[in-house]
Amino acid sequence: MPTVEEADRAPADRLVPRMHTAFDGIPYYDAELDVPQTTAHRIMVTELSALLAAIAQEADLRFLSDEPIWYIHPESEEQRAFYGDLVLARATDVSRITARDLLTVIEVVSTNDRRRALKDMRLRRALNEYNGVREFALAFPELEDPRALVFCRLPDGELEYEEHVVGPGGSVRSEAVPGLELRVLPREQWTAGYKLDVYFRGELRPRLLGERERAGRERERAERERERAERERERAERERERAERLAERLRALGVDPEGT
Repeated sequence: MPTVEEADRAPADRLVPRMHTAFDGIPYYDAELDVPQTTAHRIMVTELSALLAAIAQEADLRFLSDEPIWYIHPESEEQRAFYGDLVLARATDVSRITARDLLTVIEVVSTNDRRRALKDMRLRRALNEYNGVREFALAFPELEDPRALVFCRLPDGELEYEEHVVGPGGSVRSEAVPGLELRVLPREQWTAGYKLDVYFRGELRPRLLGERERAGRERERAERERERAERERERAERERERAERLAERLRALGVDPEGT
């Protein structure tokens, strides 16, 4: 338990950046509740991880996904490590990272299990709110879930989040990470794990699936081009052989093919 003096300080100010121990569990698997991730959860985490990691690199930030972060637990007041799905943090030593370093945390909600859904929506929110994390978001990956994004922001000097429910076609801009914008797709464009577009500095960041499809189309185009070039080479070879046969017949008739 914290001392009286420590209790008077904000939770984030009581965090000690101790070295994290190695994490050897199953990624995105809740061992406490014995709940694996769904396909939609896996797709959303994978896609957003790639986009946010690239943005972090451009903005000289740190990106973490299911890696330990020190928090002060809001009930026990103990310093404990928790794992966030998608985290953007200041440039810092991630081996000792604490909630004080965090800018934006996005939790992909596992609605396939009510216990885990409540854990994501209540405990994770309370944990980040109590530790003064400026922005916290809940993303809902399942296609049948009418929700897409809930974005919470901690105003300066306040202790509680302001909540913004972002519906289809809506968007929200991060204040903690300037240039970052999350846009919810129109409802008819949703698929399992795909409900959000990510923009950075006004530019749409392509999804991995979109990049794979584009790369696939490029490969197909290159293959068609290669086949066309091969057909042209074969046609030219046939023309050359035909011309050589014709020249041989002309020479057999005493006709100089060069003079014809």
